[in-house]
Amino acid sequence: DRRARRHRRHEPLARITRTVNDRSGAMSSSKRKASVLEKTLNKYRSGQKAASKIMTAAARDRAALDARSDAQYERMKRAAEKEKAEREAALAEMEMPVEPVKIVATNMLAKQKHAIDTLFKQRRAMSNDDLRVFLGFDCNVGDLFESLKAHDKVEYDEETKMFRYKAKHDVMCKEDVLELVNATPDGLAIDEIADAYVKAVEDAVALAEEDGSVILLTNTETKKKVLFRKQPEYEVEVNGEFVASFHEVEIPEHDVDFDKALRREGIEPTPRPVYDLGPQPELVKAKKKRAVNFERMNVTNAHMPELFKAAQVDRLDG
Repeated sequence: DRRARRHRRHEPLARITRTVNDRSGAMSSSKRKASVLEKTLNKYRSGQKAASKIMTAAARDRAALDARSDAQYERMKRAAEKEKAEREAALAEMEMPVEPVKIVATNMLAKQKHAIDTLFKQRRAMSNDDLRVFLGFDCNVGDLFESLKAHDKVEYDEETKMFRYKAKHDVMCKEDVLELVNATPDGLAIDEIADAYVKAVEDAVALAEEDGSVILLTNTETKKKVLFRKQPEYEVEVNGEFVASFHEVEIPEHDVDFDKALRREGIEPTPRPVYDLGPQPELVKAKKKRAVNFERMNVTNAHMPELFKAAQVDRLDG
């Protein structure tokens, strides 16, 4: 009985203690849950910020890429429009009304030159009537007619009775120029195709500088530009070590020392071109004073020789 009474007396205290313990455990558990939730939210927020930065950078790169693409498209568009305008201007110039002839050539050679220049500018087949409008004289009579038919820059069709300018090479576009260069192993000078069509020189340079289809070199002596075909059989990849060792070789600074170094290796240097620097300044030579020859001079009072036979004075002041 005593034990039961003691148990009943301490039971409320134990109940209160259990309640306090349960509440404290619940509070600690809720704190742990809150800390875990907060960590999760922080990770989510940091991941969201990183994703936002990535999306912003991607959008910026996409905008820059779009801007570059638009700029490139605009450049290509402007280039195409410019080329089209130049082509139309050239055609319009060819089709523009002809001004009446103000001065008519009378010399046969002058007539021949005017006729060839007109055929070159028009770049089309022209009859005698067409040429008469430009020149003011007939080209199908007399010695002028025979000289034009025999000229290497004129082509005359006996059937159609038409004159046409005859270029050295029959090329009409960039593809024709490339085909001609590939068929010329010794190189093709740009001057040889300059009269083929209006933009022949521009197309030739573009084949080398823009397309990379041919090689453009300048002759050191004549200063003329020459096109060479590319030969894949001679294009080899050079080892990096070889290139480095090649650049490590010291080259003499002055031409004379360089030529001496070549001769020491048994190589005869190529003669250097001599450039015309214009007229040399004239050197002013100092004139030498000529000694006075008294024998050739007229002596005063030569008609009185007795004056010079007497004793001469040393001084004139007494």
